[in-house]
Amino acid sequence: MAKSKAKKKRDHHLRNTGQNVTMRRGIDPDFCMMVRTTKTKKEALAKKETKHKKRSLQEKDIPLSKDRFLFLCLP
Repeated sequence: MAKSKAKKKRDHHLRNTGQNVTMRRGIDPDFCMMVRTTKTKKEALAKKETKHKKRSLQEKDIPLSKDRFLFLCLP
């Protein structure tokens, strides 16, 4: 089989400099291998429900408890 252009370049570099280019390669790839998927309808609705201060839409009418504070700016 014929040599590829990249293989020829690697061999040429090895002959001229004595450095093997393949040894300098890292183990980890330069790009992200994680598969990214879009959110499901259920996940999107769950995020909308808990978007503001992690309180669901049903809790918005409940008064603030002791761990939540209400600051009023009086003129």
